[in-house]
Amino acid sequence: MEFFDIHSHMLPGVDDGAENLEEAMAMIDLAYNEGTRKLILTPHYVRGGNDYKENELPGLFENFRDEVSKVHPDMELFLGNEILYEEGVISDLKEGLIQTINNTKYVLVEFNIRTSYVQLYEAMQKLANARFRPIIAHVERYRCLFKHIERIEELTRMEVLLQMNISSVYGGLLDENARWCKKLVKEGYISLFGTDAHDMEDRAPYIKEYASWIEKKCGGDYLESAFWDNPQKIIENKYIID
Repeated sequence: MEFFDIHSHMLPGVDDGAENLEEAMAMIDLAYNEGTRKLILTPHYVRGGNDYKENELPGLFENFRDEVSKVHPDMELFLGNEILYEEGVISDLKEGLIQTINNTKYVLVEFNIRTSYVQLYEAMQKLANARFRPIIAHVERYRCLFKHIERIEELTRMEVLLQMNISSVYGGLLDENARWCKKLVKEGYISLFGTDAHDMEDRAPYIKEYASWIEKKCGGDYLESAFWDNPQKIIENKYIID
């Protein structure tokens, strides 16, 4: 199967991901060998703390896409941001300072891991009221959600999409976090996966081995939905109906 990675930091020189074109292309090669054929580049967006000028990001993306197409013409790249939520983010979105995913209404949003559930829930409401479609990045990280399945259910009822970092399913029975992640996956709460790749060492864009576990536990239909159909709907600005 071919994969669609919706969360990555391979655009060189813009955040704490790939430092230069050489490292970025090595990451692209690895992703390609793992079966990834579509990829959303999601550099961090931090209000007042970016290493790039917001209006320059699309041009940097186009240049990188051209370089990738020379080596892997069948790999498609799309642009977004991983947005650190704080006050003012919605205004920045409306002003076009932040990249939504492929210029759609979908936005990939992260929080401080110690954010309270009240704060997270209110942020989702504000984004929805502003007519954006929020995706919570690496949902497994937030302490306010850990082992609170009722909160997970409340968010999904709001049509908030949950993205999990694919490597989070790795771990044995004694790994409490891995058990929680596997539970969310097995019960169908996770609509999207990403590698959240940052480099070629600790956070490389491996996907195949983890995807095999998901297919074994959840079946091929779920795998295809989460790794291909749902991401495709997002870049086309279509609703995901579970």
